[in-house]
Amino acid sequence: MKFLLYYILRRFFVSLDFSDGKITLTKGVFLRRTAVLPFSAIVKTVVKQTPMLRIFRAKEITVFTLNGKTEFFLGKNEPLPFLPKMPDNCVRPRFREILFGTLIDTRALAGIAFFSATLYRVGRIVGSEYFDRMISALISTAEKLSDTLMLIHVAVPQIASFAAVFAVCAWSFAFIAKLIRLSGFCLSRRGNIVFIKSGVVTLYETALVRNTAAVISRKTILCMLFGHSPVYYNKTVVYPAASEQLFERIASRFFGIMPESNVPVKTPLCRIAAHCIVPLWIFGISSAALILFYLSWLHFAQLLKTALYCAVFASGYTALCGVILMKNARSCFGKNRVILSFRRGTAVYCVCFPRALSSGYSLSQNLFQRGKNLCDYKALVVGKKSFRARQLPLNIPNKPLELK
Repeated sequence: MKFLLYYILRRFFVSLDFSDGKITLTKGVFLRRTAVLPFSAIVKTVVKQTPMLRIFRAKEITVFTLNGKTEFFLGKNEPLPFLPKMPDNCVRPRFREILFGTLIDTRALAGIAFFSATLYRVGRIVGSEYFDRMISALISTAEKLSDTLMLIHVAVPQIASFAAVFAVCAWSFAFIAKLIRLSGFCLSRRGNIVFIKSGVVTLYETALVRNTAAVISRKTILCMLFGHSPVYYNKTVVYPAASEQLFERIASRFFGIMPESNVPVKTPLCRIAAHCIVPLWIFGISSAALILFYLSWLHFAQLLKTALYCAVFASGYTALCGVILMKNARSCFGKNRVILSFRRGTAVYCVCFPRALSSGYSLSQNLFQRGKNLCDYKALVVGKKSFRARQLPLNIPNKPLELK
């Protein structure tokens, strides 16, 4: 509907102007809405071309600022005056790096949501009959899985089998979709703009403004084993799988964050488990509940037993990943840049940003940290974002303020 109104009939519905250093976009006929975006406020621009848009020789533009985003359509050859032309020289990762980055970047919960939304859309477009057939196929696969497990004397409720089959299908679907999106990936820079181009079916061209966000590396257990991890900037993949050395080169060459020789700050080994307090508590409570389940008369409540097993496995795996990864995580506080490492879920994020990007810092201590002379370091950066590194020594070098 947006494509019909704002591109095919844009002469009647849309007024777009790029003069005086700003974008002036007016939409509507009876109820007209006008958005004014200065070029200086733009931090990210995404140009998207689906197969349908390419047929009509059009492209969808999404312009991001620190406070929101604006969308409009242009013709294929219509330029964006606030963006320079993407250079021909670019860095292209190898296919195995794209494959590895896709594997790391595909999240289970996001895949389930994406797969569910896709099934719903397919049902709306082609009819509920095809939707029912897909659900029936998943149920049939779950029943076969339950029967197979019964052969080895493992009783699993059918609802748990269906959830497992659905999760695997959702993750596989999301993996293939993300792999197609990252195919043809290339990275380049011109002036203060970093360009990223990717996609085979749907084409994406992203322009990132430097020094408006932090460079982030997401590390999982697989990343630790293979020594590579995906790199992000402003929620965009800027390299699918980079080593530590390549991460430093990307940060300096493309984002102007020059490397510094600083002593890394780490959490003492005796406090590593403090990074995983919540999953450890869940693991302990669910384990105790599972033991009580076997000691009680509730043996017929198979669904409850399955839920407890899932809680024990998920929390235990999360805690184990956090302990292993945080043992090798580091934070650095240089004169011109800051590196912070923190756990989120089963991954550890390494955030790198220039000190000039920060709008403030704070140090805090709880009762348990005071005896160990530890603290939490919270950095506030542009865009109302914050990053918090926990369980760091209180005597942080080059810290901008003292704890009172």
